Amino acid sequence: MSSTTRNTIAPTELQALLLAEPAAELALLDVRETRFFVERHPNLARNVPFSGLELQIEALVPRRTTPVVLYDDHGATDGVGRAASAVLARLGYTDVRNLEGGLQRWLSEGLPAIDGYGTLVKAFGDRARLHYGTPGLPVEALRERQRQGRPTTLVDARPQAEFRFLSLPGARNHAGTELALRRFEPGGADHLWAINCFSRTRGIVGATTLRLLGRAPDAVFVEDGVMAWGLQGAPTVQNAAPDDELPPESPDVLRRIADDLIERFGLPLADAARLARWRDDDARTLYVFDVRPAADPAFSGTGVRQVPGGQLLMHFENLVATRGARIVLLDDQAHRLRAAVTSFWLTQLNQAEVYVFDGELPPDQAPPAPATSFKGAPAPLTPEALARLRSNGAVTVVDVGPSLDYERGHLPGAHYMLPASLAPLAAHAVPGRTLVFTSPDGMAAARVARDAHQRWQQDSGAVFSWLEGGTKGWEASGRPLSTDLVPSRLLTPFDDDWGSVMRVFGPRRDAAWADYLAWERALAERVLQDPSVRFRFFALSARAPAQGRAARS
Repeated sequence: MSSTTRNTIAPTELQALLLAEPAAELALLDVRETRFFVERHPNLARNVPFSGLELQIEALVPRRTTPVVLYDDHGATDGVGRAASAVLARLGYTDVRNLEGGLQRWLSEGLPAIDGYGTLVKAFGDRARLHYGTPGLPVEALRERQRQGRPTTLVDARPQAEFRFLSLPGARNHAGTELALRRFEPGGADHLWAINCFSRTRGIVGATTLRLLGRAPDAVFVEDGVMAWGLQGAPTVQNAAPDDELPPESPDVLRRIADDLIERFGLPLADAARLARWRDDDARTLYVFDVRPAADPAFSGTGVRQVPGGQLLMHFENLVATRGARIVLLDDQAHRLRAAVTSFWLTQLNQAEVYVFDGELPPDQAPPAPATSFKGAPAPLTPEALARLRSNGAVTVVDVGPSLDYERGHLPGAHYMLPASLAPLAAHAVPGRTLVFTSPDGMAAARVARDAHQRWQQDSGAVFSWLEGGTKGWEASGRPLSTDLVPSRLLTPFDDDWGSVMRVFGPRRDAAWADYLAWERALAERVLQDPSVRFRFFALSARAPAQGRAARS
């Protein structure tokens, strides 16, 4: 595509691009707020809401010449899609089009769309269950085994924060690819390894991985996970600590397992020389992820993003926006098993070329980091300076971070605003008033402070600033946070809330959970009605690289 010829694209032309094989690079971006994205969107779209576009775009679409298609509801000349185009042009993106008529025209022409969030990966997980024949264990059967005292080891495959939120009694916790790094001692003929998550996908992936690696060949996934357990009235655990840990496996054993997986399925490798060529290739997009559980300080300030392997798969749609790009996975070189397992799954998702990094990567050879500062932002305030200013009373604090973070804890008395528009600030930008913006780490706050300063500084007499270090910095300074939700302080609705069932409590919970599980079980069939969604699962008989080619779902 070329923005020099025209700046729009017809729905049928876009669909042709999505159907083309081999898939060329393309970033299809829905710039509406997430509440509206989950109502309906094309299956291969990524949600990059306008409220956070400038913060997210350089990580999601790192190459400025990538073909980008934006859409909103109607494609109007004064709509958010055109505003997003202007932002991308200012940031140096050169090949940007808007979808003619927006989503509504796409739908009116009968083109495929889906509702929900994270739908591609959830549908993929369910199809992987069928392809690899991974058995499920209904929670009724799990509870019966426990009542009978039959040996059952329950392992939760979610990250620690989610495990602590709500868990099953007696569960261990080894998240994502960390599960594959543990030793699974034989437990007798009647012993069962049961892998669970909150609903389905990570339990399926975890159990399937253990079976394919020979770690626990008889592993099963707990059908519908914590949600089904809770719907049956069984007790769950809040603020859980793992019941116990499985012992770590030796690096030598892990290396043999990784090498076997790479050989069996022909997973490609990339060394430092190849990565250097790709880093300098202006015609292809490169993402580099460190899939270890903790960030390596050596890569601080580079373009290497640390995302644990299991989370990279589960949240792929929020991390990689360019379809057809290259992805390189870094891991402990002693074994590379996290990277190999992650490559195994992402390759079959069929959205990118995926490589396991082989060798040591000097930090100076890593891709450059995206820009993280905003020119023109006013000077920030330290927590100490803001505390002194608030004692004088003529200050309004506005939290412009995610609504979920605001719910979990915000500066006492802070307003909330989703920064899709500055209009809600008009009543507060008055002479003698200082507006101070905050967000979890301060980055979104700096961006909004810049835009508000540019819009009102000359005319309103108001002063604009932002909190250095954001809400996390405020809390780290020993100052309190509040969880009060006062309607008059909500300048906008929580339109970034995608409807997570983890945010539903009280009497509405069971109905919401039941509806969600019914939706998720039926999801894969609906997603795969779209011919542009092409999972490519490995042949079950794969034993060597030549046999490890993927077969379409």
